[in-house]
Amino acid sequence: MNVMTPVAASVNDDPPSIETLLDRARALRPMLMERAAATEADRRVSAEVTRILVEAGLYRLGQPKRFGGYEYGPSDLLRLGFEIGRGCGSTGWCAMIANVNAWLAAYWPLRAQEEIWGDNADHLVTGTFVPTGNCDAANGGYRVWGRWPFSSNCDNSDWLFVSALLPAAEGQAPSVGWFMVPRADVGIDQASWHVAGMQGTGSKTLLAETPIFVPEHRVIRFADVERGTTPGRDVPDNVMARFNFATMGAVTLVAPLLGTAQAALDWYGEAMRTKAKASLKPGAPMSVAQNPQAQARAGEAQARIDAALALLLADLAPVEAKVRAGEEPDVADRIRIRRDIGFSARQAADAVNLLFEGAGAASAALDAPIQRYWRDINAAARHASLDTQAIYALVGQQVFGLDPKGQF
Repeated sequence: MNVMTPVAASVNDDPPSIETLLDRARALRPMLMERAAATEADRRVSAEVTRILVEAGLYRLGQPKRFGGYEYGPSDLLRLGFEIGRGCGSTGWCAMIANVNAWLAAYWPLRAQEEIWGDNADHLVTGTFVPTGNCDAANGGYRVWGRWPFSSNCDNSDWLFVSALLPAAEGQAPSVGWFMVPRADVGIDQASWHVAGMQGTGSKTLLAETPIFVPEHRVIRFADVERGTTPGRDVPDNVMARFNFATMGAVTLVAPLLGTAQAALDWYGEAMRTKAKASLKPGAPMSVAQNPQAQARAGEAQARIDAALALLLADLAPVEAKVRAGEEPDVADRIRIRRDIGFSARQAADAVNLLFEGAGAASAALDAPIQRYWRDINAAARHASLDTQAIYALVGQQVFGLDPKGQF
């Protein structure tokens, strides 16, 4: 592979414009499409592709500026994830995981951030949120061990956070802790993550058979994430810590889904022009593209994708402006963003299903990209943060004047 990409800005440079970054992502689309099948077969995004995206600056959008990041907000992450996902859904997912976890790392104290990026601004972060590990208290911190599944892009990451219930403290409710550890301290179960869709994300299981010591400054509490009281909020000029992860984090997951849906529409538009509609009747064959039902499928898929993008971008803009102005989004703002995320995930999946159903039996061939789009999007749309019914129930509770219960 011979792909030339711009070198990312250094710590002291002004960040490239979002339009420049989007152009870089579009330029890489042919390479990502060419590599998509190999990415799936390898069960990870390759180190080479990761290097190319890092050098293009496409993993720095959520990173704090003090460490060479760009501090772009969720709407720009959405736009970038869409463009990368249009080339390869798994690569788009991993790129967004790296960006959102750089944003999330801004929640940790400055000392932890300095350990992550102080000697290398290109370090990538990933982790797992569900507290499947074990934990006990130690002098100056904690010891953690266990297994943590579904750590996307872990093979390419330099720092990882794992999760466990913190030891019970008198007078305090049970709390979940997120523990930031260097890659060298954690193993990866390479036999894990054999799945039907999104296999290229390499969302493997992390493991530590013997306890790892994690100092207190590399631990945050999920309760503080929910309340917006993480240590990163006390770091001066640390705007990324002000963006609420529970509200907006899943924007980065739905972004590559919408890109995948657009890739499916791109493929459908090209493939159906030359595909002959099968018929037992004599006469000249008609291309599928001449069939009104095929035309309607393309039109509906396009409307679903465009509507989802437009709704998210429109509702994110005023909320991001509030955050950058130092204001706190209210409950209605936060639930609206969660609603848009659930809606968008559903539109992306429905668009691809619509196209795959109309593409004919030959579209199931393993060399037809649309079968991978179909498998990937139906796997990704089942992520817990994209549970459309749970999100819509949250909206309904607000509509009925009830106390909303759930992630927002």
